[in-house]
Amino acid sequence: MANPEQLIYINLTSGVERELFPIIWKAFGSSMSVLGLALLLSFVAASVWTFMLWMAPSKVSRGVRSVTSLLSTIPDVMYVLSAQLVMVWVYTTFDWRAIAFTGAGTNEAILLPAVVLSILPSIYFLHSMLDFIDEESREDYYSLAVSKGLPKPYILLRHISRNVMVKFVYQGKFIIGLTVSNLFIVEYLFNNFGMTSFLIEYVQPPVFFVTAMLFFIPIYVALKLVEVLVYVTTKQGVDI
Repeated sequence: MANPEQLIYINLTSGVERELFPIIWKAFGSSMSVLGLALLLSFVAASVWTFMLWMAPSKVSRGVRSVTSLLSTIPDVMYVLSAQLVMVWVYTTFDWRAIAFTGAGTNEAILLPAVVLSILPSIYFLHSMLDFIDEESREDYYSLAVSKGLPKPYILLRHISRNVMVKFVYQGKFIIGLTVSNLFIVEYLFNNFGMTSFLIEYVQPPVFFVTAMLFFIPIYVALKLVEVLVYVTTKQGVDI
């Protein structure tokens, strides 16, 4: 461990010993690209849907909340498997080759795994946002803003979003953990050469330790940066 650049791992298929560095950086880049893009897609999609439902009649919003509550009870793996089956059907039926479907070959599949991975966190993001906004809409400041004739988009973006952000950040650790656990399944199904390969297949203690550190330290740093961003934006401290 004193010289990480000298670490080796044993390929389980060929039995050949290989140096861990620099090949692990390729796996790191693949996993972080898929994970980061999936979280970004899910957050953006949930935010857009939240805004549209905020402008829609309350009956529609309540209906969507009920649906997302039901969908969140379905096992994670069902979403991943169902989404991949749909992708396979589209790929084989329409011979759509514009996007890499599998990690086999020289280029890793990034976009499709990220889209599949983003499905479940999108549901959780949307459900949480709608619940938090519903709670905030019962507060006195919301009634005061409405009585002043302020438009709904302004109330949401200027007032409600600040308070929702603080509550929402506390959900971040759970949702990221959920997404990371599904990342392992997605990488396996899409045959991507990611960090999963080293965490599960190559179980030599030094290799596992280095891989785990490379994988989880960036996530920890990202969560701390979110804490700082929330404090700067809302002047309210959070601890995630």
